[in-house]
Amino acid sequence: MKIVKLSAEQFDNFSSNHPLHTYYQTSSYGNLMKIDGFEPHYYGFINDQNILIGASLILIQKLFLGYKYAYAPRGFLIDYDNKDLIIDVTNKMKKFLAKNSIIFLKIDPPVVNNKRDKNGNIVKSPYTNDLIPFLTKIGYEYFGDNKFFGTLKPRWNAILKVTGSSETLFENFDPSVKNKIRKAQSRGVEVLQGNHNDVETFYKFVAKKHYRKLNYYKNFADCFGDNFELYFAKLNTEKYLNNIKQIYEQELQKNEIINQDIREAGLRNNISNKLTNSKITSDKVLAIYKKELETASSLFTKKPEGIIISACAVMIEKHGVELIIEGQNPTYRLYYPTFLVKWAIIEKYSKLGAVYFDLNAITGYFGNNNKFNGLNEMKLGFDAEVTEYIGEFDLVINRTIYTIHKKTKLGKKALKKSHNASKKIKTKS
Repeated sequence: MKIVKLSAEQFDNFSSNHPLHTYYQTSSYGNLMKIDGFEPHYYGFINDQNILIGASLILIQKLFLGYKYAYAPRGFLIDYDNKDLIIDVTNKMKKFLAKNSIIFLKIDPPVVNNKRDKNGNIVKSPYTNDLIPFLTKIGYEYFGDNKFFGTLKPRWNAILKVTGSSETLFENFDPSVKNKIRKAQSRGVEVLQGNHNDVETFYKFVAKKHYRKLNYYKNFADCFGDNFELYFAKLNTEKYLNNIKQIYEQELQKNEIINQDIREAGLRNNISNKLTNSKITSDKVLAIYKKELETASSLFTKKPEGIIISACAVMIEKHGVELIIEGQNPTYRLYYPTFLVKWAIIEKYSKLGAVYFDLNAITGYFGNNNKFNGLNEMKLGFDAEVTEYIGEFDLVINRTIYTIHKKTKLGKKALKKSHNASKKIKTKS
Protein backbone atom coordinates (compact mmCIF):
# COMPACT_ATOMS: atom_id res chain seq x y z
CA MET A 1 0.00 0.00 0.00
CA LYS A 2 1.14 3.55 -0.70
CA ILE A 3 -0.08 7.05 0.12
CA VAL A 4 -0.93 9.46 -2.70
CA LYS A 5 -2.22 13.00 -2.80
CA LEU A 6 -5.79 13.42 -4.05
CA SER A 7 -7.52 16.41 -5.54
CA ALA A 8 -10.48 17.77 -3.60
CA GLU A 9 -12.80 16.35 -6.27
CA GLN A 10 -11.19 12.88 -6.15
CA PHE A 11 -11.41 12.88 -2.38
CA ASP A 12 -15.07 13.94 -2.29
CA ASN A 13 -16.00 11.27 -4.84
CA PHE A 14 -14.46 8.60 -2.61
CA SER A 15 -15.79 10.06 0.64
CA SER A 16 -19.38 10.40 -0.55
CA ASN A 17 -19.64 6.66 -1.17
CA HIS A 18 -17.78 5.41 1.90
CA PRO A 19 -19.77 3.74 4.74
CA LEU A 20 -18.11 6.05 7.30
CA HIS A 21 -18.75 9.21 5.31
CA THR A 22 -19.28 12.32 7.41
CA TYR A 23 -19.25 15.99 6.51
CA TYR A 24 -16.04 16.27 8.54
CA GLN A 25 -14.38 14.22 5.81
CA THR A 26 -15.19 16.49 2.87
CA SER A 27 -13.38 19.24 1.02
CA SER A 28 -16.11 21.61 2.22
CA TYR A 29 -15.00 21.00 5.79
CA GLY A 30 -11.38 21.31 4.68
CA ASN A 31 -12.16 24.73 3.18
CA LEU A 32 -13.94 25.78 6.37
CA MET A 33 -11.00 24.80 8.56
CA LYS A 34 -8.59 26.49 6.17
CA ILE A 35 -10.32 29.76 7.01
CA ASP A 36 -9.86 28.79 10.66
CA GLY A 37 -6.08 28.46 10.29
CA PHE A 38 -5.54 24.82 9.27
CA GLU A 39 -3.87 23.43 6.17
CA PRO A 40 -6.18 20.84 4.56
CA HIS A 41 -4.57 17.91 2.73
CA TYR A 42 -6.32 15.04 0.95
CA TYR A 43 -4.61 11.67 0.91
CA GLY A 44 -5.54 8.38 -0.66
CA PHE A 45 -4.43 4.85 0.22
CA ILE A 46 -3.65 2.77 -2.88
CA ASN A 47 -3.21 -1.01 -2.79
CA ASP A 48 -0.84 -3.07 -4.95
CA GLN A 49 -3.48 -3.28 -7.69
CA ASN A 50 -3.54 0.53 -7.82
CA ILE A 51 -7.06 0.62 -6.34
CA LEU A 52 -8.08 3.35 -3.93
CA ILE A 53 -8.99 1.50 -0.71
CA GLY A 54 -9.06 4.41 1.71
CA ALA A 55 -8.65 8.15 2.06
CA SER A 56 -8.55 10.94 4.60
CA LEU A 57 -8.73 14.66 5.00
CA ILE A 58 -5.76 15.61 7.18
CA LEU A 59 -5.78 19.02 8.84
CA ILE A 60 -2.38 20.39 9.83
CA GLN A 61 -1.77 23.26 12.23
CA LYS A 62 1.39 24.88 13.55
CA LEU A 63 2.00 24.53 17.27
CA PHE A 64 5.36 25.93 18.42
CA LEU A 65 9.02 26.04 17.39
CA GLY A 66 8.15 24.93 13.87
CA TYR A 67 6.40 21.78 15.03
CA LYS A 68 2.90 20.87 13.87
CA TYR A 69 0.10 18.51 14.68
CA ALA A 70 -2.21 16.66 12.30
CA TYR A 71 -5.84 15.75 12.69
CA ALA A 72 -8.00 13.38 10.67
CA PRO A 73 -11.46 14.65 11.68
CA ARG A 74 -13.61 11.60 12.41
CA GLY A 75 -10.71 9.37 11.38
CA PHE A 76 -9.53 7.72 8.20
CA LEU A 77 -12.08 6.49 5.70
CA ILE A 78 -11.01 2.87 5.76
CA ASP A 79 -12.40 -0.53 6.70
CA TYR A 80 -11.75 -0.75 10.45
CA ASP A 81 -12.61 -4.46 10.42
CA ASN A 82 -9.46 -5.01 8.37
CA LYS A 83 -6.75 -5.03 11.05
CA ASP A 84 -3.93 -5.54 8.54
CA LEU A 85 -5.07 -2.46 6.65
CA ILE A 86 -5.16 -0.38 9.86
CA ILE A 87 -1.58 -1.43 10.66
CA ASP A 88 -0.42 -0.64 7.14
CA VAL A 89 -2.12 2.78 7.03
CA THR A 90 -0.81 3.62 10.52
CA ASN A 91 2.81 2.76 9.70
CA LYS A 92 2.75 4.52 6.34
CA MET A 93 1.13 7.67 7.78
CA LYS A 94 3.61 7.76 10.65
CA LYS A 95 6.59 7.74 8.25
CA PHE A 96 4.89 10.14 5.86
CA LEU A 97 4.04 12.76 8.50
CA ALA A 98 7.39 12.48 10.28
CA LYS A 99 9.01 14.16 7.26
CA ASN A 100 6.87 17.28 7.85
CA SER A 101 7.66 18.07 11.53
CA ILE A 102 4.37 16.55 12.66
CA ILE A 103 4.62 15.44 16.30
CA PHE A 104 1.34 13.53 16.47
CA LEU A 105 -1.75 12.62 14.45
CA LYS A 106 -5.16 12.64 16.10
CA ILE A 107 -8.04 10.43 14.93
CA ASP A 108 -11.58 9.89 16.29
CA PRO A 109 -13.37 7.44 13.98
CA PRO A 110 -17.19 7.21 14.11
CA VAL A 111 -16.88 3.50 14.79
CA VAL A 112 -19.49 2.28 17.26
CA ASN A 113 -17.98 0.78 20.38
CA ASN A 114 -21.30 -0.06 22.05
CA LYS A 115 -25.00 0.61 21.74
CA ARG A 116 -26.71 1.26 25.05
CA ASP A 117 -30.20 1.68 26.41
CA LYS A 118 -31.46 4.88 28.04
CA ASN A 119 -30.04 3.77 31.39
CA GLY A 120 -26.59 3.26 29.95
CA ASN A 121 -26.72 -0.55 29.92
CA ILE A 122 -24.88 -2.17 27.03
CA VAL A 123 -26.99 -3.78 24.34
CA LYS A 124 -24.82 -6.85 23.89
CA SER A 125 -24.89 -8.28 20.40
CA PRO A 126 -23.66 -7.36 17.82
CA TYR A 127 -22.23 -3.98 18.79
CA THR A 128 -19.37 -4.50 21.26
CA ASN A 129 -16.16 -3.47 19.47
CA ASP A 130 -12.55 -4.61 20.04
CA LEU A 131 -10.93 -1.68 18.25
CA ILE A 132 -9.85 0.27 21.35
CA PRO A 133 -7.40 -2.37 22.67
CA PHE A 134 -6.20 -3.06 19.14
CA LEU A 135 -5.34 0.59 18.41
CA THR A 136 -3.55 1.00 21.73
CA LYS A 137 -1.62 -2.20 21.04
CA ILE A 138 -0.28 -0.87 17.72
CA GLY A 139 0.87 2.43 19.18
CA TYR A 140 -2.05 4.84 19.54
CA GLU A 141 -2.43 6.84 22.77
CA TYR A 142 -6.05 6.54 23.94
CA PHE A 143 -7.77 9.62 25.36
CA GLY A 144 -9.72 7.32 27.66
CA ASP A 145 -13.25 6.36 28.54
CA ASN A 146 -14.45 9.95 28.27
CA LYS A 147 -18.06 10.29 29.40
CA PHE A 148 -18.48 14.04 28.98
CA PHE A 149 -17.19 16.64 26.50
CA GLY A 150 -13.41 16.35 26.69
CA THR A 151 -12.76 15.24 23.11
CA LEU A 152 -12.76 17.19 19.87
CA LYS A 153 -15.83 15.35 18.63
CA PRO A 154 -18.50 13.82 20.87
CA ARG A 155 -17.87 10.26 22.01
CA TRP A 156 -21.54 9.80 22.96
CA ASN A 157 -24.36 10.71 20.59
CA ALA A 158 -28.13 10.36 20.61
CA ILE A 159 -29.17 9.05 17.20
CA LEU A 160 -32.78 8.54 16.14
CA LYS A 161 -33.78 6.15 13.37
CA VAL A 162 -36.36 8.02 11.30
CA THR A 163 -37.54 5.21 9.06
CA GLY A 164 -41.27 4.59 9.16
CA SER A 165 -44.23 6.95 9.29
CA SER A 166 -44.08 10.23 11.17
CA GLU A 167 -47.13 9.10 13.16
CA THR A 168 -45.27 6.04 14.42
CA LEU A 169 -42.18 8.09 15.22
CA PHE A 170 -44.22 10.54 17.27
CA GLU A 171 -45.99 7.77 19.18
CA ASN A 172 -42.62 6.33 20.19
CA PHE A 173 -41.49 9.56 21.86
CA ASP A 174 -41.57 9.72 25.65
CA PRO A 175 -44.86 11.16 26.98
CA SER A 176 -43.05 14.24 28.32
CA VAL A 177 -41.63 15.01 24.85
CA LYS A 178 -45.02 14.57 23.18
CA ASN A 179 -46.65 16.84 25.78
CA LYS A 180 -44.05 19.55 25.23
CA ILE A 181 -44.51 19.42 21.46
CA ARG A 182 -48.28 19.67 21.88
CA LYS A 183 -47.94 22.56 24.31
CA ALA A 184 -45.71 24.45 21.87
CA GLN A 185 -48.30 23.98 19.15
CA SER A 186 -51.18 25.01 21.43
CA ARG A 187 -49.34 28.23 22.35
CA GLY A 188 -49.02 29.34 18.76
CA VAL A 189 -45.39 28.37 18.19
CA GLU A 190 -44.61 27.86 14.52
CA VAL A 191 -41.51 26.49 12.79
CA LEU A 192 -39.96 28.46 9.93
CA GLN A 193 -37.05 27.50 7.71
CA GLY A 194 -34.56 30.31 7.24
CA ASN A 195 -31.82 30.86 4.70
CA HIS A 196 -28.21 31.96 4.77
CA ASN A 197 -29.24 35.60 5.09
CA ASP A 198 -30.56 34.70 8.55
CA VAL A 199 -27.23 33.60 10.03
CA GLU A 200 -26.94 36.73 12.19
CA THR A 201 -30.43 36.18 13.62
CA PHE A 202 -29.55 32.54 14.28
CA TYR A 203 -26.27 33.46 15.95
CA LYS A 204 -28.00 35.56 18.62
CA PHE A 205 -29.47 32.35 20.05
CA VAL A 206 -26.21 30.37 20.15
CA ALA A 207 -23.56 33.04 20.80
CA LYS A 208 -23.20 32.13 24.48
CA LYS A 209 -23.31 28.38 23.93
CA HIS A 210 -20.02 27.99 22.09
CA TYR A 211 -16.75 29.82 21.55
CA ARG A 212 -17.45 29.96 17.78
CA LYS A 213 -18.00 33.49 16.47
CA LEU A 214 -20.49 34.76 13.92
CA ASN A 215 -18.06 34.53 11.01
CA TYR A 216 -17.59 30.81 11.60
CA TYR A 217 -21.26 30.16 10.89
CA LYS A 218 -21.24 32.51 7.91
CA ASN A 219 -18.26 30.60 6.54
CA PHE A 220 -20.00 27.31 7.34
CA ALA A 221 -22.97 28.40 5.26
CA ASP A 222 -20.70 29.47 2.39
CA CYS A 223 -18.68 26.24 2.43
CA PHE A 224 -21.59 23.80 2.69
CA GLY A 225 -24.22 25.69 0.71
CA ASP A 226 -27.70 24.19 0.71
CA ASN A 227 -26.63 21.34 2.99
CA PHE A 228 -26.46 23.83 5.86
CA GLU A 229 -30.00 24.62 6.99
CA LEU A 230 -31.41 27.01 9.57
CA TYR A 231 -34.72 26.66 11.38
CA PHE A 232 -36.50 29.07 13.70
CA ALA A 233 -39.36 28.84 16.15
CA LYS A 234 -41.67 31.84 15.98
CA LEU A 235 -44.24 32.67 18.60
CA ASN A 236 -47.28 33.77 16.60
CA THR A 237 -48.65 36.16 19.20
CA GLU A 238 -52.05 36.51 17.55
CA LYS A 239 -52.46 32.76 17.34
CA TYR A 240 -51.21 32.42 20.90
CA LEU A 241 -53.78 34.92 22.16
CA ASN A 242 -56.64 33.21 20.31
CA ASN A 243 -55.57 29.74 21.43
CA ILE A 244 -55.11 30.58 25.09
CA LYS A 245 -58.39 32.49 25.09
CA GLN A 246 -60.11 29.34 23.85
CA ILE A 247 -58.29 27.19 26.42
CA TYR A 248 -59.25 29.63 29.19
CA GLU A 249 -62.91 29.70 28.13
CA GLN A 250 -63.04 25.88 28.03
CA GLU A 251 -61.67 25.67 31.56
CA LEU A 252 -64.07 28.43 32.66
CA GLN A 253 -67.01 26.39 31.37
CA LYS A 254 -65.67 23.32 33.15
CA ASN A 255 -65.33 25.36 36.35
CA GLU A 256 -68.89 26.65 36.10
CA ILE A 257 -70.21 23.07 35.68
CA ILE A 258 -68.32 22.05 38.82
CA ASN A 259 -69.77 25.04 40.68
CA GLN A 260 -73.26 24.00 39.61
CA ASP A 261 -72.60 20.41 40.76
CA ILE A 262 -71.42 21.72 44.12
CA ARG A 263 -74.53 23.87 44.53
CA GLU A 264 -76.78 20.92 43.74
CA ALA A 265 -74.81 18.63 46.05
CA GLY A 266 -75.01 21.27 48.76
CA LEU A 267 -78.78 21.28 48.61
CA ARG A 268 -78.62 17.53 49.27
CA ASN A 269 -75.92 18.07 51.92
CA ASN A 270 -73.77 15.60 49.95
CA ILE A 271 -70.61 17.37 48.68
CA SER A 272 -68.03 14.64 48.09
CA ASN A 273 -64.27 14.97 48.50
CA LYS A 274 -63.87 14.14 44.83
CA LEU A 275 -66.06 17.09 43.85
CA THR A 276 -64.24 19.39 46.25
CA ASN A 277 -60.86 18.35 44.87
CA SER A 278 -62.10 18.88 41.31
CA LYS A 279 -63.12 22.41 42.27
CA ILE A 280 -59.73 23.16 43.87
CA THR A 281 -57.86 21.81 40.85
CA SER A 282 -60.02 23.69 38.35
CA ASP A 283 -59.61 26.95 40.29
CA LYS A 284 -55.82 26.58 40.21
CA VAL A 285 -55.77 25.77 36.51
CA LEU A 286 -58.14 28.65 35.76
CA ALA A 287 -55.88 31.06 37.63
CA ILE A 288 -52.88 29.84 35.61
CA TYR A 289 -54.74 30.23 32.32
CA LYS A 290 -56.00 33.67 33.32
CA LYS A 291 -52.45 34.82 33.99
CA GLU A 292 -51.29 33.30 30.72
CA LEU A 293 -54.14 35.05 28.90
CA GLU A 294 -52.89 38.35 30.30
CA THR A 295 -49.37 37.49 29.10
CA ALA A 296 -50.64 36.56 25.63
CA SER A 297 -52.64 39.77 25.38
CA SER A 298 -49.62 41.84 26.38
CA LEU A 299 -47.34 40.07 23.90
CA PHE A 300 -49.80 40.55 21.06
CA THR A 301 -50.12 44.25 21.89
CA LYS A 302 -46.34 44.72 21.92
CA LYS A 303 -45.40 42.28 19.14
CA PRO A 304 -48.36 41.72 16.80
CA GLU A 305 -45.91 40.51 14.12
CA GLY A 306 -44.71 37.69 16.37
CA ILE A 307 -41.41 36.85 18.09
CA ILE A 308 -38.54 34.57 17.04
CA ILE A 309 -37.80 32.55 20.19
CA SER A 310 -35.34 29.82 19.15
CA ALA A 311 -32.99 28.81 16.35
CA CYS A 312 -31.37 25.62 15.13
CA ALA A 313 -28.70 24.71 12.56
CA VAL A 314 -28.49 21.29 10.91
CA MET A 315 -26.38 19.57 8.27
CA ILE A 316 -28.11 17.52 5.59
CA GLU A 317 -26.14 14.38 4.89
CA LYS A 318 -26.63 11.70 2.24
CA HIS A 319 -28.74 9.46 4.50
CA GLY A 320 -29.82 11.72 7.30
CA VAL A 321 -29.67 14.94 9.28
CA GLU A 322 -27.17 16.08 11.90
CA LEU A 323 -27.98 18.68 14.51
CA ILE A 324 -25.13 21.18 14.76
CA ILE A 325 -26.32 23.56 17.47
CA GLU A 326 -29.53 25.06 18.80
CA GLY A 327 -30.49 27.79 21.23
CA GLN A 328 -33.51 29.56 22.62
CA ASN A 329 -34.59 32.72 24.40
CA PRO A 330 -34.85 31.55 28.03
CA THR A 331 -37.82 33.86 28.57
CA TYR A 332 -39.89 31.56 26.36
CA ARG A 333 -38.39 28.20 27.30
CA LEU A 334 -41.68 26.93 28.78
CA TYR A 335 -43.22 27.20 25.32
CA TYR A 336 -40.74 24.42 24.41
CA PRO A 337 -39.73 25.79 21.00
CA THR A 338 -36.66 23.56 20.62
CA PHE A 339 -38.80 20.43 20.99
CA LEU A 340 -41.16 21.59 18.26
CA VAL A 341 -38.31 22.53 15.91
CA LYS A 342 -36.67 19.13 16.24
CA TRP A 343 -40.00 17.42 15.66
CA ALA A 344 -40.61 19.53 12.54
CA ILE A 345 -37.21 18.51 11.15
CA ILE A 346 -37.77 14.84 12.00
CA GLU A 347 -41.22 14.89 10.42
CA LYS A 348 -39.96 16.64 7.28
CA TYR A 349 -37.00 14.38 6.61
CA SER A 350 -38.69 11.13 7.58
CA LYS A 351 -41.06 11.82 4.68
CA LEU A 352 -38.11 12.60 2.39
CA GLY A 353 -36.47 9.24 3.02
CA ALA A 354 -33.87 10.06 5.68
CA VAL A 355 -32.55 7.12 7.69
CA TYR A 356 -31.38 8.90 10.82
CA PHE A 357 -31.41 12.16 12.78
CA ASP A 358 -28.27 12.68 14.86
CA LEU A 359 -29.22 14.83 17.86
CA ASN A 360 -25.54 15.38 18.64
CA ALA A 361 -23.75 15.00 21.95
CA ILE A 362 -25.00 13.52 25.19
CA THR A 363 -23.00 12.32 28.18
CA GLY A 364 -22.00 8.75 28.88
CA TYR A 365 -22.76 9.12 32.56
CA PHE A 366 -26.28 8.11 33.53
CA GLY A 367 -26.21 8.62 37.30
CA ASN A 368 -28.83 10.77 39.02
CA ASN A 369 -26.17 13.31 40.04
CA ASN A 370 -25.25 14.10 36.42
CA LYS A 371 -25.75 17.84 35.88
CA PHE A 372 -26.44 17.08 32.21
CA ASN A 373 -29.32 14.70 32.96
CA GLY A 374 -31.75 17.17 31.39
CA LEU A 375 -29.74 17.12 28.15
CA ASN A 376 -29.71 13.32 28.06
CA GLU A 377 -33.39 12.96 28.91
CA MET A 378 -34.45 15.53 26.34
CA LYS A 379 -32.56 13.92 23.45
CA LEU A 380 -33.20 10.32 24.40
CA GLY A 381 -36.86 11.23 24.92
CA PHE A 382 -37.13 11.41 21.12
CA ASP A 383 -36.62 7.63 21.15
CA ALA A 384 -32.99 8.08 20.14
CA GLU A 385 -30.39 5.38 20.71
CA VAL A 386 -27.32 5.88 22.88
CA THR A 387 -24.41 5.49 20.48
CA GLU A 388 -20.98 5.18 22.09
CA TYR A 389 -18.09 5.67 19.66
CA ILE A 390 -14.61 4.31 20.30
CA GLY A 391 -13.26 7.79 21.07
CA GLU A 392 -10.12 9.79 20.41
CA PHE A 393 -6.56 8.57 19.80
CA ASP A 394 -3.17 10.18 19.21
CA LEU A 395 -0.63 8.49 16.98
CA VAL A 396 2.64 9.77 18.45
CA ILE A 397 5.28 10.48 15.82
CA ASN A 398 7.86 12.41 17.85
CA ARG A 399 7.67 11.10 21.41
CA THR A 400 10.07 13.61 22.94
CA ILE A 401 8.36 16.70 21.55
CA TYR A 402 4.93 15.19 22.18
CA THR A 403 5.78 14.78 25.87
CA ILE A 404 7.04 18.36 26.05
CA HIS A 405 3.96 19.51 24.20
CA LYS A 406 1.66 17.91 26.76
CA LYS A 407 3.58 18.93 29.88
CA THR A 408 4.95 22.42 29.29
CA LYS A 409 2.93 25.64 29.54
CA LEU A 410 3.81 26.46 25.95
CA GLY A 411 2.67 23.05 24.77
CA LYS A 412 -0.53 23.11 26.81
CA LYS A 413 -1.37 26.55 25.49
CA ALA A 414 -0.81 25.44 21.91
CA LEU A 415 -2.78 22.24 22.48
CA LYS A 416 -5.70 24.14 23.97
CA LYS A 417 -5.68 26.55 21.02
CA SER A 418 -5.62 23.74 18.47
CA HIS A 419 -8.24 21.78 20.42
CA ASN A 420 -10.61 24.76 20.49
CA ALA A 421 -10.05 25.40 16.81
CA SER A 422 -11.18 21.90 15.92
CA LYS A 423 -13.73 20.61 18.36
CA LYS A 424 -17.26 19.95 17.29
CA ILE A 425 -20.10 22.24 18.23
CA LYS A 426 -21.85 20.86 21.31
CA THR A 427 -25.52 21.28 22.08
CA LYS A 428 -26.30 21.82 25.75
CA SER A 429 -29.91 22.88 25.61
